[in-house]
Amino acid sequence: MAESRLQRWSRKKAEVSKKADPTPSVPVENEPSPEAQELAINEALPESEVLEKYGLPEPDTIELGTDITGFMRKEIPELLRRKALRALWKSNPVLAVLDGLNDYDEDFTEAAHAGEVVKTLYKVGQGMFDKAAKRAEQAEELTEAQVGLAESVEPPSVIESAEPEKTIEPSRPNRQPEPDAAEEEPAPIYRPRMRFE
Repeated sequence: MAESRLQRWSRKKAEVSKKADPTPSVPVENEPSPEAQELAINEALPESEVLEKYGLPEPDTIELGTDITGFMRKEIPELLRRKALRALWKSNPVLAVLDGLNDYDEDFTEAAHAGEVVKTLYKVGQGMFDKAAKRAEQAEELTEAQVGLAESVEPPSVIESAEPEKTIEPSRPNRQPEPDAAEEEPAPIYRPRMRFE
């Protein structure tokens, strides 16, 4: 009888597991990497010996165009790397002169050096305006309208006193005129329906 696909897969899997080592070698996690070991050795050596060991130029003699990729290796001590970068930055006037326009030059994490709290008239969703000034402006407009109405109304004469008095309402600038009942509503706009076949 022929072997099915699943049976063949199971058999091959069992053969591979028999061939594999039962105890694979596990690297020790606490052991430092070779670069870290070399770095520890190089930190104990004087700078001149480290430079000679890796064939690097003296950091003070670095000029524009000098290759400093050797200083970027993990085995080179941090102090030596910084000296090389500092010399490179001094050699290039573009890198050496700071214009003071960089936003990240200052430390904004210290609250002691930060300025006072900024007060603004900007309101989210409403824009730039001052509520008190807007209310004062509206009150001035209302009083001007009331003074204008009071001046335009003449005192009633003796002849007119027989007629009933009419009250005058102040006009509201934002009031929309009421639609007359006699006006007809506009005819609805014809919108053809879309047909999908």
